[in-house]
Amino acid sequence: MSGMIVCIDLGGTKALCGLAKQGRVGQVKRYPVPASGTKKEVTSYIVELVRMTITADCIGVAIGIPGVVNSDTGEVFEVTNIPAWRDVQLAEELSRRFHVPVLVHNDVNCFTFGEYRFGSHGGEFMPCKNILGVCLGTGLGAGVVIDEKLYTGRYGLAGEFGSAPYLGKTIEDYCSGQFFNQQGTDGAFQYQLAKAGNVESLKLFEQLGTHLGIAFAHMQLAYDPDVIVLGGSVTQAYDLFGEHMLSSFTQYEQCKQLNIRVSQLPYAALLGACALFEQKYKVASLERECI
Repeated sequence: MSGMIVCIDLGGTKALCGLAKQGRVGQVKRYPVPASGTKKEVTSYIVELVRMTITADCIGVAIGIPGVVNSDTGEVFEVTNIPAWRDVQLAEELSRRFHVPVLVHNDVNCFTFGEYRFGSHGGEFMPCKNILGVCLGTGLGAGVVIDEKLYTGRYGLAGEFGSAPYLGKTIEDYCSGQFFNQQGTDGAFQYQLAKAGNVESLKLFEQLGTHLGIAFAHMQLAYDPDVIVLGGSVTQAYDLFGEHMLSSFTQYEQCKQLNIRVSQLPYAALLGACALFEQKYKVASLERECI
């Protein structure tokens, strides 16, 4: 099908790649990420992902990056979980190699925009114009849609709550996979123990939920959104921490009415990356040029 866009959702440990167009995505494949690689090795890895996915009739590339980027120029400034990969002119590199327009954006912004455009949160009589998307995985990131527009801030830092100071460290240290690392363990391992009824593991998820509730209270007071949508690998354990998160959150009088939901939209970040590309590059005109 013509007019498809190569979409990549890069994470700290895995990457999802697929072909998308106008709210549809397919041929999605998952690849491990060489997070400890050199700057050149990681860039070559991204180039190879595009090479394996792109077809002759693709009109562009859209990629979500788990770090600080300049979405106007397509430059990657830094990625916490891929430490050597910084100050990379990624859009320029990919455009030069593949001769198509390239969109580079923050991965959680892509997730949030995908949820805003294609998720179901408000219902027929309560459309959601203001959404926070929060991804809980290797780290914690958030994206912001205000009055139906993605808001990134002056330097692209809007929603970077994970880096905010908290209890002598950062929110991310207590509200993501980093929380388990700080305890000298692994979240996936503790999840299995907790599901089997291990008391100490259950207590860890209770603590995680308490910290998350406080973090979400700060987000609520900062943006007052219609809904907070949760994504990321940690949400698989929502049944272990959700009750404690809500209890911690609602202790604040102003925060009792907020709607918090776990994402039910498959490949939200890929769909959001595609939609942001189509918005930026006015895809209809690109398709006419390809005829």
